[in-house]
Parts: sequence; structure tokens; C-alpha cells
Amino acid sequence: MNLEKFNEFEVKLTFEPAPRPERVHIGLVQLANDHTLETDWSHLLREQAALFSTRIFKKNGMTPEALDALAANISDGAVLVGDGLSMDVMAFACTSASVVIGEEKVSELLTKGRNAIPTTNPWAAAQAAFKHLGAKNVAVFSPYPTNVNFPLCKQLIDADFNVVGLTALGIMDDNMLHKVPHGTFEEGIEILIKDGNVDVIFMSCTSLRAVEKIQYLESKYGVPIVTSNSALFWHSMHLCGKKSVCPGYGKLLSGDI
Repeated sequence: MNLEKFNEFEVKLTFEPAPRPERVHIGLVQLANDHTLETDWSHLLREQAALFSTRIFKKNGMTPEALDALAANISDGAVLVGDGLSMDVMAFACTSASVVIGEEKVSELLTKGRNAIPTTNPWAAAQAAFKHLGAKNVAVFSPYPTNVNFPLCKQLIDADFNVVGLTALGIMDDNMLHKVPHGTFEEGIEILIKDGNVDVIFMSCTSLRAVEKIQYLESKYGVPIVTSNSALFWHSMHLCGKKSVCPGYGKLLSGDI
């Protein structure tokens, strides 16, 4: 068969381009060594949102220097998200780096070369979630070392929240973050709520495997639980004017508020 005969054999079709699916399109830049977020969000996305993500390199080590260095890679990662497809919101998935780099700078880096669209990160999302829940007194469960926890705590205070407690694991190895067991979550929360002056508990870090335990922990301790990954999903939807309807994943994602 030559090309002329193949052209006669080939049946050529035409089509009208289908519209983009009617769901929120979330562009996500996450870390190469985040082992949790995609699994967590697989429970939350359902038919309400579509995820388009890429990963960027992070040097192992939970230090301010390693976190700040991520700023050099965020824009390059963001450009690779859904090339040729419009996003409704761009998200950066690292809580501690957002604290160290700064929310405004992260936002600028996420939208470099894109149209002006909303942006979020777990740190901005968590604070927005606290306000949405009407929470003033915040207790923090943190896997980070002191030199990351200090600016986190200070920025919460500067944002007019009361930090009423903080438990820390002091983890330096990024590859250990997803290995924190659920029993340790409970141990930390029991310390945080002992004085009874807590409006919300924030479980910081996108690598903590906590989303699937939110409902259980809320039911057991009677306090709203916000994780980095639940906050980031809720805020991504919220910025697009949509409710996050994820029954069984806690008050923030219930769709009732």
C-alpha cells in the first residue's frame, strides 16, 4: 500500500470541540517528596473538581534554607501544569515553605506566565479556613522542628489568631513525615485540648496522612480538625465560588457551612 492508496483507505472525520467538563480545574504544584496529598485528594475530588499537577524538586531536610530554596522552582513547575488548558485556581502544596517564602511571593510565582487567576497554598488556606469556621483559638499539631514552628506560630499571632498550644515532632527528614502514625495524632491532640480553650486544631503539613482520620478525630474530641490537605482543597474550591461537599471528612468539608 502506498500513500495514495492509504489516503483513499483512511476515513477522515470532522468534529466540533467538546466544552471543558463542568468542574473546577485545580492546577497543583507539589513537592517531589510529598507522599500523601494525591491519596488524600483522591477521596475529596469526586465529580466536583479535576486535578492537574506537577512536582518540583526539594532538597531533603526540614530547614528554612531548604524550604526557601523552593521559590526558585515554583514558576517552572507551574508552567508545566495543564499546558494548553485553562485552570480555575493554582495551588502550591507545601505548608512550611509557604510560611518561609511568604504567601504573596508564592502567589506571584504560581501565576507567572498565566492569566490573573486565584491562587492558594496550605498556609493561606488554613488561615482562611479558621476564619470560615469562626475559630479564634488555634492549636497546632506540627511535625516540624523549632526553627520552622517559630515563624509559623508568629505569623498566626500576627494574623490575629490566638495560638493556644503547639505540639511538635521535630522531624528533619522529609521522607519520615508521612510515617507519623495515627496514635501519635491522638497523643498530640489530647495534649492540645487538655485546657479546653481550643476552637480548631490545625494539623500542619501536606505529607501527614491525616485526612482519612478527620471525622474520627472530630467525633472523638469534639473539636474541628483542619489539615493542610483538607484546607487546601476547601480553599481551592472556595476561591472558585464552590462548596466542598465531602461527607465524612469533617466540618470544613461537609458542605454545610
